[in-house]
Amino acid sequence: MASLNNRVTTELAGIMDHFTGAMDEVVRAYAKKRNRNRDINWLALQTAKEYGAIRTHARNMLNQAKNMKPIEEIKKSAHDATEEVDHYYGYRQILEWCLDGKPCAVKKWWDYGDFAEKGGAGPKMKKSLWPEHVDYLEMNKTLASKTRSPWVREVILSNREGAAVAFHYVMSRLPAKDAYMRRLTKHERSVAVDELHHGPEMIAILAKTIKSEKQLEEAKEKVQQMRVQELHQRNEQFLHPLSKANMKKLEKNFLAGTTKAIPLFSTGKI
Repeated sequence: MASLNNRVTTELAGIMDHFTGAMDEVVRAYAKKRNRNRDINWLALQTAKEYGAIRTHARNMLNQAKNMKPIEEIKKSAHDATEEVDHYYGYRQILEWCLDGKPCAVKKWWDYGDFAEKGGAGPKMKKSLWPEHVDYLEMNKTLASKTRSPWVREVILSNREGAAVAFHYVMSRLPAKDAYMRRLTKHERSVAVDELHHGPEMIAILAKTIKSEKQLEEAKEKVQQMRVQELHQRNEQFLHPLSKANMKKLEKNFLAGTTKAIPLFSTGKI
């Protein structure tokens, strides 16, 4: 069993290190094709996403309190909500600075963070505007609901949020050549530090409770599906700096394990 526990840590972390490298390619493509429209679009959507996360954690906290769940669970939801407030406020400040008093032209951007109470996309989150984003959320919900293994479900649920550290980390490493990027990379680093405990640390915790190799293989397959869709989601958020052909190539390389591995999940260090 000890060797299986070790395989969970090394193999899941290995997939996520390769995912971090794949995400770095998406982020670098954005940086190469940056313009005001792309900067504001992704930043507005990220701001709305963080606001939606605040609402989700606060809603969980209130439901837990009403149902007299253990106080540790309630306090954790409160802590998670506060963490999301910090992330939201940082992005919102940069967005407002970037807009300089002008209205945000991104269509229905607040609806990007309309998360359904039971997971997935809420009614205001339109697939006509953000198909990859909606598909990502619905995929997470479907994979978690259809698996027959409680352990695999926990991997899916933890990876849903825990994978975000990869995005924020590679964003924090972009060259800070102007005022926008100096503000952004500083904030992204603080977000990445916060997100570490949702990602690499959760793999180590989950490794202690695995029961079979079959669970590990299913978890790896599901995690790869989720991460491929997140690559598409982020490319969409940046207004598609990578073409469909380039995205298909990136997806193929990631699944083959040939994208550059950035040792983030294997080390648990920023």
